[in-house]
Amino acid sequence: MHVSVIPAAAVSALALALSACLPAHAQATQAELYIDVATHAMPGMPGMGAIGRLAGAMGGETASYGQARHPGMPGKYLDVALHNRRQPGTPADQAVPGGLGVGPSIRLLAPATSGSTPDATPAMGNATQQDGSFRLRYYWGCGDQVRSGQPAEFTVTVRNGRPVTSGRTMQPRTIPAHGPKAAPPYVLWPNTSTRTAVGPKASLVGAHQLAGDALPESMRFVLDRGHDFLPELRIRSEGGAGQGTLLRWDGVEGARAYFAHASASDGDTIVMWSSSEDGYAGLELVDYLPDTLVTQWTGKRTLMKPDTRECRIPDAVFANAGGNGPMLQMIAYGSERSIAEPRPDGAAREWKPAWNVRVRTKSTAMLIPGLGAIGADAARDAAKPAARDKAGNEVKEEVKDAAKRLLRGLIRR
Repeated sequence: MHVSVIPAAAVSALALALSACLPAHAQATQAELYIDVATHAMPGMPGMGAIGRLAGAMGGETASYGQARHPGMPGKYLDVALHNRRQPGTPADQAVPGGLGVGPSIRLLAPATSGSTPDATPAMGNATQQDGSFRLRYYWGCGDQVRSGQPAEFTVTVRNGRPVTSGRTMQPRTIPAHGPKAAPPYVLWPNTSTRTAVGPKASLVGAHQLAGDALPESMRFVLDRGHDFLPELRIRSEGGAGQGTLLRWDGVEGARAYFAHASASDGDTIVMWSSSEDGYAGLELVDYLPDTLVTQWTGKRTLMKPDTRECRIPDAVFANAGGNGPMLQMIAYGSERSIAEPRPDGAAREWKPAWNVRVRTKSTAMLIPGLGAIGADAARDAAKPAARDKAGNEVKEEVKDAAKRLLRGLIRR
């Protein structure tokens, strides 16, 4: 008996053709759009937005996908990822409101392939080849006094190039993966063709529409203020090294909870503290969280409630830290919202939406010891009279030269 073998490519083509013939209600969601919205601030640094632009110009940096997850300089950040199940990796265009300030539309492209990703592991391995001891000390909770049972300590002692550990290490909180990656099958914005990043006054409010091969024609939606960039997280600290640190902040409209994390060095010891009341929590929480976790952890007091406006770091936590105090990172969690294709009139019971949009928002802030002094220096420099040539004409400083001068002050401190 002769058995014919059908080529895999033909099977794939046949499956695609059959799926196109099926009624809409029998198919899975054809397209999913993910929009990550972030606002980042560095309070106490006058003119930091200008410094950020100068720094970007100096390094030739442009907006890139993933910056909304972990912003660097202050400003607004936007990441967009599309999964088109019918034609994965196919470019698409998203019409956006004029208030976003990036033109009438953005182009979503497949991520560029590059060489191997730098890995920090070898550098860490080289560091542990030197004999010595390194200690991690963990604290948690707001208040005047350190709680009973704290700190938790973990020590790594390197002898003859071999590490020996002791003490109690704190495990990161478990956060389920719930976002796209900068890899196939997604198409992304920003990308290598992006020329304009979102500015400080950018807004997503208004009508959006997706267009591209094999995308549902009905993929249009409207974002309101609840989906827009959150306001800046304006946080202030009082005290410093050798004193307790009182954190105060203005409420962020739309925030569902808050979390703060601080760290500083004490000789060969790294001291870490978090605002969590139910045990130490690390920097893994300074990121988008699923709504279910925000609700759960607010109830367990891992996160601070939305009406909280201050938190004191106990005096003893950073009593021996050098410099002007700890480096602090804080986050205000916004909402995670889904928008699906509207159900048409008379749709069958088995009908399912052909597309879905998921939008998540957050606002973060970072306080760096001594940054205010640098900002004051930058403000004084900006107020100086402009340099003039022999003819009396104003000499404009090159953007890159200005960036180098300002960032040199940051590095030295």
